[in-house]
Amino acid sequence: MAFPLTVQRAHGDDNSNSLNVSGFLYKGQSDSYLGSGSQYDAVQAGNTLTFNVLFTANSYVYQRNLTMGVKFDWMSNYQNMTGSYTAVFAGQTVTLSLPYTIPALTGQYANLNQAPHTWILQVWDMPVGANWHGGCFDNNYNPAYQTVLPMCISFTNNCGFFCFGQYHPVAVYNSAQANCYTSRLQAAAILTSLGAAFSSTSSPPPGSSTALAMYSQASTQMVLANAAYSNGDFATAQADYQNALNDANAAQSSLSTIGGGTDTATFTGIWLDSVALLLGGIGAIMVSFAGFKYLRGKTKALQGYATAAPAAPKA
Repeated sequence: MAFPLTVQRAHGDDNSNSLNVSGFLYKGQSDSYLGSGSQYDAVQAGNTLTFNVLFTANSYVYQRNLTMGVKFDWMSNYQNMTGSYTAVFAGQTVTLSLPYTIPALTGQYANLNQAPHTWILQVWDMPVGANWHGGCFDNNYNPAYQTVLPMCISFTNNCGFFCFGQYHPVAVYNSAQANCYTSRLQAAAILTSLGAAFSSTSSPPPGSSTALAMYSQASTQMVLANAAYSNGDFATAQADYQNALNDANAAQSSLSTIGGGTDTATFTGIWLDSVALLLGGIGAIMVSFAGFKYLRGKTKALQGYATAAPAAPKA
């Protein structure tokens, strides 16, 4: 996914510049482990983020020599673009690209997924072979009357209110966290669709009890997975989210293959807001952990019922 980050103000060497970053798993979403009150941009460890700056020079006639570098909070120095400087002339538009591979979660980087992170990207315009020192300044001048000074443009996600919602702390995910996100997203989409279908009628047709039971199991697995993820138990959360997805798929499949069905149980209503089911002959079952175990035992007796195999946790 690519996301534009734009800065527009008076510059000495350009009319405008903007930043696109690709490689995120998602952008601007909450994470219950890092703190659900904030938004994060997530990337899986070992994957590459690519920073692309679109730079349009102003009308001042002189050669601009551009390069750029990025520094995350776990780095002591900027990682710079490879190769030579990019020469840019009056009115010209160029794209500068810098790929950066997020470290694998081993050694000194083993705990990068336990806290959010900041980054700074700087674009430098200066004589070839020069080094930038000190702060980042984009001098506004007319080279026809003044000495051409080095200039610097900075982008960062560590700018609070002044980022206007375009930048977020970076969440580095291990493989289990990334799989959690993917399975949770798919399972939630199916459950939302099923919930809408179930709530559209007060009298589900014969044959739909298996679908409702699997929907209940999937909802409970989501609750268990969310709790494990919030506590940092990503392996358990990964297995629970996968189970939720398996059960949601089974519920969806059951609805699509009823065809008259052999299970003639009657349901008197569905209370989706609290994820409760009213099953004929069973009574009201709240989807708690105890209720889930009871429901699982009952649904195993339904004709044609088969439990979805849980996914083996990944490292």
